Amino acid sequence: MVLILGGLSFLAVLFEYSRRNWSAIETLFEKYFNFMMRQNEFEGTITGATWLLFGSTLTILLFPIHIAVPALLFLTVGDTFAAIVGKSIPIGKIGEKSLSGTFAGIVTSSGVALMINQIIPSEIIIFGAVVAMVVEILPIPMNDNLTIPLAGGLTMHYGMMTL
Repeated sequence: MVLILGGLSFLAVLFEYSRRNWSAIETLFEKYFNFMMRQNEFEGTITGATWLLFGSTLTILLFPIHIAVPALLFLTVGDTFAAIVGKSIPIGKIGEKSLSGTFAGIVTSSGVALMINQIIPSEIIIFGAVVAMVVEILPIPMNDNLTIPLAGGLTMHYGMMTL
């Protein structure tokens, strides 16, 4: 899996470089992916998809599978539900994000991770989800597609070490 994600990450970097340096690639990119891009990605920052690949690759590389899978669920499920709920029911705004979204991210990602978990104690998964979603809401300059799974994974890793 690391080789596949590493290869995809490498291709994503090539694509990012190409869209910045060749107008034909940029035009194609905007034609097919325009609807998914945020304003800062139009202005030249690395796309969320590239950060997602990096975050996934590093998470799988750094952590054993029983930690990597829930950490990636914090990203894929938690971040998604945080965005959906935060935009539709924006309670407790913090910048562009909301506490209602953070709470939804914690509940959904920890719930899904608990359903598939067979090794990690429940309280460690829940704490990992809380840390991951706190990292998501904080105004950290690093893309949350990288920070969410790494923060959640580190939290669970250290939690397992204390047992």
